[in-house]
Amino acid sequence: MARTNEQVSSTVAVDDETELAHQGYRLLILSGELRGREVEIVKPVVTMGRSRQCEVVLPDDSVSRVHAEIRREGERYRLLDRESTAGTFLGGSRIKDAFLRPGDELRLGALELRFVPRDRQPELLPSEADRFGPVLGRSLAMRRVFAVLERVADRDVPVLIRGDTGTGKDLVARAIHEASGRREQPFVIVDCGALAADQIETELFGVRDDPGRRGAFALADRGTLLLDEVGELPADLQPKLLRVLESGRFRQVGGSEELAVDVRVLAASNRELLTPGDDEAFREDLYFRLAVVNCELPPLRERRDDIAMLIEAFSRRLPPGMWRPPGPEAMARLLGYDWPGNVRELRNVVERSAYLSPDGVIDLMASDRRAEADARVVSFDPTLTFREQKERAVERFEEAYLHWLLERAGGNISRGAREADMDRKYLHKLLRRYGIDAKQFASR
Repeated sequence: MARTNEQVSSTVAVDDETELAHQGYRLLILSGELRGREVEIVKPVVTMGRSRQCEVVLPDDSVSRVHAEIRREGERYRLLDRESTAGTFLGGSRIKDAFLRPGDELRLGALELRFVPRDRQPELLPSEADRFGPVLGRSLAMRRVFAVLERVADRDVPVLIRGDTGTGKDLVARAIHEASGRREQPFVIVDCGALAADQIETELFGVRDDPGRRGAFALADRGTLLLDEVGELPADLQPKLLRVLESGRFRQVGGSEELAVDVRVLAASNRELLTPGDDEAFREDLYFRLAVVNCELPPLRERRDDIAMLIEAFSRRLPPGMWRPPGPEAMARLLGYDWPGNVRELRNVVERSAYLSPDGVIDLMASDRRAEADARVVSFDPTLTFREQKERAVERFEEAYLHWLLERAGGNISRGAREADMDRKYLHKLLRRYGIDAKQFASR
């Protein structure tokens, strides 16, 4: 089914291959006074609205008297807006006429519903909160995440947090710890992607008879350990980690004695861990031990309803008087952008706008103006050809960028690669080319 990211669309087409075999459907009400109720779609035409004459009565002030209807057409179901005041939305787009698919989320005014098969598995209702600790979001996608976190945060169950770079995996892990019974105990992070393979075992388990290298499991005893970018864990260490998770005991490097430990393990990854045909596949038994609960963070492009809320939150952290909220045109640019760097990129845009924009208005254009200004001050050598000048300019840019990137990342190569949306191996290659040692930035 072809859908757009536009705010309003008229008719949404459906491809022949997406036709549904009829199995019976329900509407699950996700918000409002009737939250959690289910209504079966049994008639050929089902009207929805505030009026008691509708087949599905929705007592909500944002819903029109006769707001929308669902029509069964053969094996398919069609959603039609009935000239409602607040609009009918499907997958974030305002529609007049669209075909439904199983699992579709629709919104009538401010009321949220899901179109589900009659025999679907039970599911958690979205949270009614717009935050979980420091993690913010009013969108349905984030409130589904909050519903999971609310259920599992205070239980000692392993959680795998999956999401693209910049979606806030570390922040979610810390929020889980702060909402748990271990909140007064240590929260320890091991970035598996930032360490050489021969360093990770020492980092995790420590070294016998070396009090300065106790290891993360010992440091996190009675607390929480986050294994960041756990997909980078070397294959030979995965069975050792599995044994610790199953037995609660481990051996330090160079030791023979088993030490007992009480640690809740959280894991995070920016990629799928179980990928068919992957030569460096993650152990399936370790995956299922870490992913007792899966928490999938949506990219920012799938939660555009949260952008205004996040802009306000990031702006409030800036010194008073430094920034101004985006106007209608600036907000349209912010909402229309795809945000490949996700929430981290949005935060950077907010901060960059405050410092670089002449009027402090939060806007994507602030960085564009800076780039234009920088281009005007570039100098050239008349003795070199265009190709030679271009190569020299690229080299100067790459070297300066690598210094800037490692400065921001505190010498952490994995973190720098994530911020730059760059393959970690390629970043290593660039550092070797320019003779840059990441360790020199670690203490800055």
